[in-house]
Amino acid sequence: MSGNKAHGLSFGAYLVASASLFFAIPAWAQSAEQGQDAAGDVDDSAMIVVTAQKREQDIQDVPISMTVVGGEQLTDLGIQDFTELDRYVPNFYVQTTPGNNAFYIRGIGSTPGNLAFEQTVGLFVDGIYGGHARQFQAPFLDVERIEVLRGPQGALVGKNTSAGAISVVSARPTRDFRVTFEGSYEFELGGTRLFGMVSGPLSDAVSVRVAGQYEDSDGYIENTQLGGNETKRKSLFGRASVLIDPGNGADLLIRVEGGKVDLTGTAVERFLSVDDPDRKRATGGFPGFMDKDFDNTDNFNASATANIEIGDHVLTSVTGFSSYDFEKKVDADFGPNPAFASRFAEKFSQMSQEIRLASPTTGRLEYILGGYFHVNDYDLFQSTLIRFGPFNGRADRAFRQENVALSGFGSATWHLADALRLVGSLRYTYDRKIADQTRINSGVVQPTWLATPLSGRRVEREWDPSVAIQWDAGRDAMLYASYGQGSKAGGFIGAQSTTTQAQFEIEAEAAETFEIGAKLALFDRQLRFNIAGFRTDFTNLQVSSFDAVSNSFITTNAGKARSQGVEADLIWQVADGISLNGSLAYLDAKFIDFPGAPCPFTNPTCVPATNNAAGQPLPRSPKWSGTLFADVAIPLSGSVDFIANGGVTYRSSAFLEESFNPAAAQDSFAKFDLRLGARGENKRWEIAVVGKNLTDELTASHAFNTPLAAGVISKFLQPPRTIALQAKFQY
Repeated sequence: MSGNKAHGLSFGAYLVASASLFFAIPAWAQSAEQGQDAAGDVDDSAMIVVTAQKREQDIQDVPISMTVVGGEQLTDLGIQDFTELDRYVPNFYVQTTPGNNAFYIRGIGSTPGNLAFEQTVGLFVDGIYGGHARQFQAPFLDVERIEVLRGPQGALVGKNTSAGAISVVSARPTRDFRVTFEGSYEFELGGTRLFGMVSGPLSDAVSVRVAGQYEDSDGYIENTQLGGNETKRKSLFGRASVLIDPGNGADLLIRVEGGKVDLTGTAVERFLSVDDPDRKRATGGFPGFMDKDFDNTDNFNASATANIEIGDHVLTSVTGFSSYDFEKKVDADFGPNPAFASRFAEKFSQMSQEIRLASPTTGRLEYILGGYFHVNDYDLFQSTLIRFGPFNGRADRAFRQENVALSGFGSATWHLADALRLVGSLRYTYDRKIADQTRINSGVVQPTWLATPLSGRRVEREWDPSVAIQWDAGRDAMLYASYGQGSKAGGFIGAQSTTTQAQFEIEAEAAETFEIGAKLALFDRQLRFNIAGFRTDFTNLQVSSFDAVSNSFITTNAGKARSQGVEADLIWQVADGISLNGSLAYLDAKFIDFPGAPCPFTNPTCVPATNNAAGQPLPRSPKWSGTLFADVAIPLSGSVDFIANGGVTYRSSAFLEESFNPAAAQDSFAKFDLRLGARGENKRWEIAVVGKNLTDELTASHAFNTPLAAGVISKFLQPPRTIALQAKFQY
């Protein structure tokens, strides 16, 4: 586990290296300017447009460390959801678990032991906040781009976040008629994906876009007890969008989407510490309760975004509705004997409203002012069945929560000089939660009933400020330094089996970040290079870990944690039809103070009340991660191009759970992808073969000590090598 040892280079060294760019870049930028034409014109097609700050901007002008993945890139690489995206974005991690998935940025995220918690990493789809991972279960359906923003985003993203935010932007209806059809078949495991889209005008003022996607794929873990492979996936999603734009300074975009995803089986394998996973699991289900694991989710989401020009200002309204129903059953001992099983069921609905006013950008002072409101209802039901030695019973827990959040926010940019800007922002948030839980334990050997009601009400008021200074060191070189605070509301433990009234409530977590960075667009924007150094301190970090004594996940507030490091990325247009893009991140994330931490692997009999995990690395935070990819498009004839793209993604080793057990860690790995194909003139048609993880690296995203099986580790395995044939037609 060398990847988890303290690295010889300190954060200070990286900060100095980053800061040195502030002095080296002006001369570099000057030489880049000399490479432009006399008028200083820049090709607009080279811009990467983002809306991280609620305005359309070139990514090179945004003082945030961020990664943008376009919809075409998602299709080319065959990336269908967040579980496949994470290895292409450094310092972004998706933890796939038998419960819910969890997102991490720079090592920080909400561990999934408590399903009722909102995510530390905020998810926003077309401006609608999704605090629960299952609100937006659709695969990447007809996506224009995905923006991954690192670090606390307190003011403008839609709701305060303490670790970062992910913004998914769907494709808009078009004024010209377009049709796209895509299909793919995966050979190694067996799977089909079909996608279709139609977009175009109904009148001079109204455009419509309709998209749908169907997926049916087999699993990659053999169930030696019940037969077949797991996890099998079937999903069907659709979206309809209507854009009303009469050209009078007002427009309205309405989106409605819905669908379902059904999973059969679980990609969890258990093994002794001396063994390696072999993509086989021996689970027999739980007679009378379930056979194979299943996970079924139904979603419905809708939004209406209106823009109205008021003089030189623009008033924007974003109205959203989001809901889902989910049920899952798991053979929770993950072994052949029916000893332990669990059921999870969630029902969620949310209404939200955001209004903001944006000033023009032509004056010395530009600003955005707004307010946000949401109300949601959340119901969680969990059951645990146990048949182990003298224990033979069932525990049912029902949890309900109502949440109201209101916030006001503002951001202002003051142009101190033509090349110097000061940016300040502030968000005030009022968050109220009311929750209650009932628990009934029933014994079968000696029937007993025990009702344990829990209840709570909490109100939080948070201020999240930030400030940044930007300096244009040259026409295509921007340097920035920023300070920001972020927060995530506290809450209640949802439906855990052993929670007491004293443990029912969890405090809010807070973060403050210092970041410096440089964004360069050189040689007529043929080369873009961005680098950032950061340090974030977290207080009251919310963590969950498995407790072997109670055979349950316990959620608590860690004392303090620190995440620091450096992130860099580049895009280089080497020549016509040939480009390189790469990224590299160094991360040092660890607990600064964590009294009451679970016992470490090296001392399993410790007293948790007196244990402190200070100095230990944060799980799921590899020190090094990076990517390097090439894209090639070479004409074969006047109407056909040869296309190829491929490269490598890398991660160093990391622990996957809070006891720091080396057997439950993930070693460093590199995965290679390659896509080869041909396409027609104007990209009307395209056919390609896509290979992912070509060297068949077997890796895990999650690990834990197996309930009721001392010394046995369970791991959630990620997909092996896949090879698919893709075909696309568009008009």
